[in-house]
Parts: sequence; structure tokens; C-alpha cells
Amino acid sequence: MYFNAQCIEYDVTDIFQVLVDLAFEPKSTLSANVAKMKNRRSHDLAKYLSKYDPFAYTEDLLLRTAYGMKTLGNPILGQEHNVDYINAKMLQDFVMENVTPGRSLIVANGVHNHNEFVTLAKERLNEFLPVPEQNYQRATAEYIGGESRSWTETPNTSITVGFEGASWTNQNQPALQVAAALLGCS
Repeated sequence: MYFNAQCIEYDVTDIFQVLVDLAFEPKSTLSANVAKMKNRRSHDLAKYLSKYDPFAYTEDLLLRTAYGMKTLGNPILGQEHNVDYINAKMLQDFVMENVTPGRSLIVANGVHNHNEFVTLAKERLNEFLPVPEQNYQRATAEYIGGESRSWTETPNTSITVGFEGASWTNQNQPALQVAAALLGCS
């Protein structure tokens, strides 16, 4: 999840509290059901828009081809046939286990007093009891490569080529970034 807010310096404390409440407060059954409905509508909208843009699923296809239907290869919106099987309790459990202060990254731009903001973040996040994290081992994304072709009746051609990269901690990361910049990749 990503929460972003912009405010004047006077409102930093209040706006930060709103963001903390949005992210970490337990969700109600109603909000979980609204999230489920929004996911269903996101799938419907994506299907509708793809009628007008045959390349709408290019990114999903690229990742699915490179990683299979696991880890990074799973669709961004999730699998459409799974939406109806998700219930409010399942969503609440997921949020309670995965959205924790220990798994959060807080970034603030334009803050005049960094130490004051750090103190504010610690005060607000210490209000939440630490959630015991399970012994969950994240599956490593394994690059398998491959090819995917989609035929359309448009005169446009879209070619996407992907290569296995390096993690942020890899010593080859700077060379990869230079190569990406030279190729004009983002």
C-alpha cells in the first residue's frame, strides 16, 4: 500500500496522524467488503479498457512470461476468479499480519526539522502494539524467461524485451543502472 499526502508545515502532525490511522487501524467488515467490491470493479474496468488498447496487459504478460504464474508473475490486480472467494475475515487477517509499523517505509520531503519528524513518527507508531510476525519465508522470484505474442488487428506493433536484473544489494547494480540509462530504459 502507498499513502501519500501533501500539506503545509503547520498541518504535518495532523496529516501524519491521518495517514497512520488509515494504514494501521483495524479494518471493519464493511471496509473489507468495499475493498473486495473495488477489486471486482477494477477487473471489470481493465477488461473494458483493454478492448480499446490491445497492449493494456503488456506489463502483466511480460512478468508472467519471465516468472511464470508465481511471485512477480502474478497479475497486479490478482487473479480475477479469486475475487469472489476472498472474504472480510481473510482481508482483515492479511492486513493485521502484513501491514505493521515494522514493515513500513516513511518518507518525508520538505521537512525543515528532520529530527522533529523522526520523533513524531516514533511517537505515532509506538502507539501500536507490535504484531508477532509468523515464520513466513517469502518465495524467491525465479527468472525463467520466455516469449509471449499477442496478435491484434491494429497497425501498431509493441515489442517489449526484458532481461534478468540485479537486486539492490548486488555489486553489479550500478553497472545495470548505467546500462539501463544508456538504453533509455526506466
